[in-house]
Amino acid sequence: MRRLVLRTVLPALLAVALFSGVVFFYLMPSFSRSILDQKRLMIRELTESAWNILARFEAEEEVGRMTRAEAQTAAIAQVRSLHYGQEHKDYFWINDMHPHMIVHPYRPDLEGTDISAFADPEGKLIFTEMVRVVRNSGAGYVDYRWQWKDDSRRIVPKLSYVKGFEPWGWILGTGVYIEDVNAEVRSITHRLTTATLLILLLVVGLLTVLLRASFQAERGRLRAAGALLASEEKYRTIIESAGESILMLLGGDRLFANPSMLHLLGYTRDQFAALDIADVILPTAEEHAAGSRHWEALLAGVEAPARYEAEMARSDDSRIRVMLSLSRIQVQGRAGFMAIVSRVAPRREMDIQSASTLGALIDANRRTPVMASLMLTHGTDAMRVSNMLTANADALIGKCVELVIAELGEPPAPFDIVLMGSLGRGEISLYADQDNGIIYQDVPPGEEDVADAYFRLLGQRLSETLDAAGYRFCEGGIMTSNPKWVMPLSGWRAAFTRWIHTMEAEDLLQAQIFFDFRGALEQPELVVALRRHLLVELGIQKRFFFLLARNVLLFEPPLNAFGSFILEEKDPARATFDSKGVMAQIVDYVRVRALQYQVFVPGTLRRLDELVALEVLKPQTAADTAEAFTYLMDLRMHHQARKILSRMEPDNRIEPAALGADEQNELKRIFVHIKALQAGLDHEFKGS
Repeated sequence: MRRLVLRTVLPALLAVALFSGVVFFYLMPSFSRSILDQKRLMIRELTESAWNILARFEAEEEVGRMTRAEAQTAAIAQVRSLHYGQEHKDYFWINDMHPHMIVHPYRPDLEGTDISAFADPEGKLIFTEMVRVVRNSGAGYVDYRWQWKDDSRRIVPKLSYVKGFEPWGWILGTGVYIEDVNAEVRSITHRLTTATLLILLLVVGLLTVLLRASFQAERGRLRAAGALLASEEKYRTIIESAGESILMLLGGDRLFANPSMLHLLGYTRDQFAALDIADVILPTAEEHAAGSRHWEALLAGVEAPARYEAEMARSDDSRIRVMLSLSRIQVQGRAGFMAIVSRVAPRREMDIQSASTLGALIDANRRTPVMASLMLTHGTDAMRVSNMLTANADALIGKCVELVIAELGEPPAPFDIVLMGSLGRGEISLYADQDNGIIYQDVPPGEEDVADAYFRLLGQRLSETLDAAGYRFCEGGIMTSNPKWVMPLSGWRAAFTRWIHTMEAEDLLQAQIFFDFRGALEQPELVVALRRHLLVELGIQKRFFFLLARNVLLFEPPLNAFGSFILEEKDPARATFDSKGVMAQIVDYVRVRALQYQVFVPGTLRRLDELVALEVLKPQTAADTAEAFTYLMDLRMHHQARKILSRMEPDNRIEPAALGADEQNELKRIFVHIKALQAGLDHEFKGS
């Protein structure tokens, strides 16, 4: 019982105390400071805006369109009419550096008078202090006591911001009443306090109910423990003495295994006892489809297969395929089961197209990286493996969309999944992330919100499934789960037009990723229409190619003037370069040429062939570039395959010191070739 109290009551009380402390001693004081800071910033920005009125009329005076008297009269009229705030009673005033009052909306009796001796009830010479602040700093804050807006009988604290207008020797200012700030703070504090107390009351009530139930359960558990231990020991003895691999589960929380089973999975007895059975016996496709496990059905007394094939997770996170023979047991009223486990030969995962649920689809793709790695290490060409991975990703996306539509219902408009980056080019490696979006046909007015909501949900489900299946979330957020990249055709056209014509650095970055696009589904009309729009816009804005080329030239291969590698020591034990970044320099060069000459086929190698056919590139230049690209892809993917087969996280970092002399020389030759390509691009666009 004591352990139960320490385990439940003490953490709950500490959590309540921590929550209360954070709310009352941190959040509430910080709200007060934050609101005052916001008000200070507000009056400064308002004064700056009103100051620009004076500057505008002074400019009219400078060019001779107004005399100074006319300019000042017009400025005074505008400042006098400026009001803001909830009741439009907050105002601006102007005095000069003497000081004399020039304009005050609520104290016209002061206008034209000497206010150097004007003091608040505490004796502070208000306007003299404002002159001092402006003389010293040009602008600043002054606190004092002043009448409440237009009520001269009510004197309250006020904070004002004043700024000098040197050409006319004026001081412009406005202020905020501290009472307004305090009222806002009190309102927020009251609401926060009420909400906090309600939460605390709810927590205390829930804690009371939970503790009562826990104490009752604990007493019952202690009474049954003695009788249960004897029965459990009998079954454990049976398991320990068996020659087959056997595991036993009692009551859903007591897990045992004999030495043969422990050896098969690589656990110690204590490690295995602490596991959850759901993490040991992995669900099959049939179980995914049914939404329940066979052993759960057995525990519930429902008919379930007595023998079936499944996967089990080992201690090193690998998996083994086994045949499970289940039998139900009953110990002191607690249901359980025993499983005799025999290992079976590995087999191919189910085909993607046969998956009937998103979970089954994820399972179907789970071994793809390992299969691709084995293909590479057994001599399959890297580009061929990349093509296989691309086809696999296309099939995965298509099937995922099909399954999500089955859940969400028919889409409100025709749509396609826009694939970009390496997937758009069909050049996936073993360390791929998501670069995709959704394009759909524009819908009639009034139906936009329904279409937007549907495709955003579809995009979220697709992105989450792809991540679970091995395609990482895009660090830059370019994926269907980001509403920014779920748009109708008109939205994509507008985005492409903006990138091409505004030509900011961010636009060029987007162009490099998004202009390698293709559709994943059988809706070519949308992608064709978008590509046609891109072609028109590129024809209008010729300077875009110059800026895109200059952006490509910002990056160079990691080779210095003396022919040595330029490496990074991200890992203290390894000096490496980014193979993806180097390949990108080839991809970017070919993309610029392809956009120039309206070559829209996907894939760097296919684009090179088209550019040769158009006589844009010499055959030898294209052949050398293709060879360099293929070599880098092979080097990169073999590196990733070794990582995957060693159960390590793959990456793009290549260590030249780990390569042979011939491989290092080939890399240097490729880097020199890339520099030559960039030099030609630089020469063509220099001065354009």
